[in-house]
Amino acid sequence: MPSKYSLLKESWNMILMYALALIMIFVLTFHLLLVSPLTGKTFEQVLTYSYVLHNLTYYRIVFGLLLYAAVIHGLNGLRVVLIEWLHVKRFQWIINIIIVILMAVLLAVGTYTLIAI
Repeated sequence: MPSKYSLLKESWNMILMYALALIMIFVLTFHLLLVSPLTGKTFEQVLTYSYVLHNLTYYRIVFGLLLYAAVIHGLNGLRVVLIEWLHVKRFQWIINIIIVILMAVLLAVGTYTLIAI
């Protein structure tokens, strides 16, 4: 049984979701501004390999924040939806394990991609 201040309680889960959503609001806005007409470049120019590579290397920390916030927020939301949809308490741990494995794989691939370029 989880204690009073356990991180397994859903209230902590919702605080995490709100914090990640707040981070994504700012980071995703910055990302969208990079490809907007406000940069003075056409849509075709912002899709070129050199422009994308420059942004990924120069703003690596921002894209890392976006990666981590989006993956954790998205998969945690999927976990909550699956648990609510399936209503099986005894198999809830299987859903949690699958989500944690997916999260680890996606974060590893994304981190490798950001570091390798």
